[in-house]
Amino acid sequence: MKLYAIVLALAALAAADAGSTFEPRAGCSQKGQYCNGGTFLCCPGQGSCSGNVCK
Repeated sequence: MKLYAIVLALAALAAADAGSTFEPRAGCSQKGQYCNGGTFLCCPGQGSCSGNVCK
């Protein structure tokens, strides 16, 4: 039973950490992606929002 608890705890830690590695720059848009100048902003160094696209 202890082994099951340890495996379950490790799986929970791995799942919690995996969410942070999917998108390294979450919260901003890369070049060519959608932006609106308010909620969706272009990442630093990715240009400015023009026509709802980071250019």
